[in-house]
Amino acid sequence: SKSEYIPNGVDTRIFKKYSSNELKSSLGIDDEFIMGFVGALREWVDLEPVFESLRRLSQHLEIKLLIVGEESHLNKNKDLARKYMVSDKVIFAGTVPYLDVPKYMSCMDICLIPFKKDSVSKNSLPLKLFEYMACEKPVISTRLPGVINAVGEKVLYASNADEFSDRISYLFYNKEVLQTMGIEGREFVEKYYDWSIICTKLEEILEESAS
Repeated sequence: SKSEYIPNGVDTRIFKKYSSNELKSSLGIDDEFIMGFVGALREWVDLEPVFESLRRLSQHLEIKLLIVGEESHLNKNKDLARKYMVSDKVIFAGTVPYLDVPKYMSCMDICLIPFKKDSVSKNSLPLKLFEYMACEKPVISTRLPGVINAVGEKVLYASNADEFSDRISYLFYNKEVLQTMGIEGREFVEKYYDWSIICTKLEEILEESAS
């Protein structure tokens, strides 16, 4: 009764959908369907089921994976890409300037939050969730309590390679659903998770406390 919860948020003036043709060309992306992940490659990120899904799907779909970010597990994930024989389907973009992040997200058709279910992810609400949605991208996430509580069924959930493959295929073949999820996701974060909304809530809490 003596606490208030203030969630993560996103600046929807910065994180929005951009024209991506020029950046795609520089990354060597043509007309492929692009899955994407943005964030630090740390111990709580589990891209292995995504690599397995990519191996399966790339046998009959024109699809690639764009990874933006690095840190301590970069080489481990490059090794995993080789293990699953998808190195030619994975683009490791490395670290990019913060203001360029939404431009890279705009190159993606779907965005991923593949986290391990551990003590870190159990208590996390990834900022990338709102950034993805602000850029009008449908999201496939591990079933994390924080994500479920924040956005419910506004995203798709997957916990293993079979489920990632199923969700990715579903969005690949249902472009109308993909587009609708993107538009509705943008509207949702504008309404509930834009920093201007959250700061207004914080001000109200402070004013109430002061009075």
